[in-house]
Amino acid sequence: MHACNSFQVLFAAAIAAALPCSAAVRLLAPAEGETVPLLSDGQKARLSAPRAERVAKFADPAERAAMKKLGYVPLPAKLRWEWAPDGVSGPAAAARPRFAVEVRRLPDGKPVFRADCQAPRADVTNLEIAREYEWTVWADVLGRVEAPVSGRFRTEDAAPRLVAGGDVPNVRDIGGRIGLGGRRVRQGLVYRSAGLNSNASPVYSTREEVLAASDNPERLLAEERALKDGIAVFRAYQADPAAFRLVSADISGPWTVFRPLDEVFAADGDAAIAALDRVPGEFLGAQAETAVPDDSGVFAFPLSEARAAKGPAVFMREFDASGDGWLSLGCGADWWWKVCVNGETAFDRYTGKGNNRPAKSANDHVFAVPVKKGRNVLAAVVRPGSEGWLFACRTAPAVPVSQLLASGIRNLERRIDEMFKIQTGMAPGKSRIGRGNRSTFLDQLGIRSDVDLRSDTECYGMEGSPLGPAVRWFHYSSGAYAGMAGDFGRKAFANVFRVFLDPANYPVDFHCIAGQDRTGAVAFILNALLGVDEEELWRDWEATGFWNGDPNFNHDRLFKKLVAAFDGQPGPTIHDRVLSYVLSLGFTEADVETFREIMLEPVQADGARE
Repeated sequence: MHACNSFQVLFAAAIAAALPCSAAVRLLAPAEGETVPLLSDGQKARLSAPRAERVAKFADPAERAAMKKLGYVPLPAKLRWEWAPDGVSGPAAAARPRFAVEVRRLPDGKPVFRADCQAPRADVTNLEIAREYEWTVWADVLGRVEAPVSGRFRTEDAAPRLVAGGDVPNVRDIGGRIGLGGRRVRQGLVYRSAGLNSNASPVYSTREEVLAASDNPERLLAEERALKDGIAVFRAYQADPAAFRLVSADISGPWTVFRPLDEVFAADGDAAIAALDRVPGEFLGAQAETAVPDDSGVFAFPLSEARAAKGPAVFMREFDASGDGWLSLGCGADWWWKVCVNGETAFDRYTGKGNNRPAKSANDHVFAVPVKKGRNVLAAVVRPGSEGWLFACRTAPAVPVSQLLASGIRNLERRIDEMFKIQTGMAPGKSRIGRGNRSTFLDQLGIRSDVDLRSDTECYGMEGSPLGPAVRWFHYSSGAYAGMAGDFGRKAFANVFRVFLDPANYPVDFHCIAGQDRTGAVAFILNALLGVDEEELWRDWEATGFWNGDPNFNHDRLFKKLVAAFDGQPGPTIHDRVLSYVLSLGFTEADVETFREIMLEPVQADGARE
């Protein structure tokens, strides 16, 4: 939806023409008064299904792949016309005209699309839903402008309003749905999206630089040889898989958890784990706590506690193995973690990209750990992520030995690579705003404020919005899901909500990196405050499934924890509980009403919506 300079010339010529010729343009599509869909039939079918069906499909890998295939951008409005020079004679009748087309939103007449084109067609993207539009076409024949021809169409009333953001994915308007008192949430004021730039990334030294700088390079080389020996063991089993003996063990039931101070664990943690021969009552000054996994093997501690302590949680479990051999485990965590058995690191996601999964479960990584007959001690070190100390572990169901061996080799190879990756700095994230979408965000959407929900590390090196100095950048690192009820999440949302109380900040785009977890939590609260129907609160979160096809990103693992985050607040409905939550942050009823008046369309005297 870009305006071309040549259009400006042609448009001016049309206005200046004192005696235009008879109209010779015939509008074909959309037909006069036609309703134009902006969502595909597949997109609408996914979001309009009953809740139980949507929830079931959201956790199904094949269904999620099909949903992602539908895409996360809107359908364009396809404008088509023809040159029909009836009554035009001479050279003009045989000439090939140039066209100019303009689309205006009604009733305010605001131009939303202007272009010139050689062919009699134009595709218009990012229109608002449930709006009436007027479109006009001019033809320039041999420098003479024909009389313009206009038509009207309406866009379908089907939320969400998806937005094509170019290299910025998962963009949509939170407006368009019906809110309090039957008033529609205004469109064009608040957008949610993925990050406007990539996250910052670490810069590492080379292997040779690490060895040259080390006080004990021989120790590093010895560790490397030991890991290569482990790879050789797995490769030998690949040649003779029958020799790979899997044994059984029971790790269900209560575990013991310790949460030592970060600095204490950094100094003595590895040595203390290496010395374990049982689960102690105290570990590095931290007292034992009991944790019981749910049916899927997941343990969780609140985000607020994790943020306060910052250090790792060490999950421990003694178990008896039926013999010498290998135990198959399935593990995951949020975010960095490693599993040690009998003092030795058996599987490591503590460095590098951590768990690197949109959602966390015991299905994330399946691997084998060496065990001995009789008593063994398992210790998992887990650093807190966006969901707190979340760790999942259970004995894995039967998987092919070939899969376990391949997983073990990959992990050891990665550990060798990470051992020689010493971080020397950070590189700021690359902008996702370029020539292809800058005008979309600045001119078409008119963004004036960029609310960034990412951490300081993710935003390293940033001093403002990737959209440029004309856009205000608000950086408030946020929590997600259950974390919104903790101190960190509450403080973050309070900062974010203040942005939405100032009319000068609109239009606003808010985002994290994916536009799904932290962004989804903020969108949920904003929409609930505006009185959007509870089913639509679910659907707004689900719309990210058009972009993220991972079935671990699902209701049971994530969204239901967001809904439950407000259970501690008074009120019979989710809207009442969210309002109570916002008021508990120090805001007033008047503050909430200010936000609603900004965001909800007025009701006319006859009761109709604007």
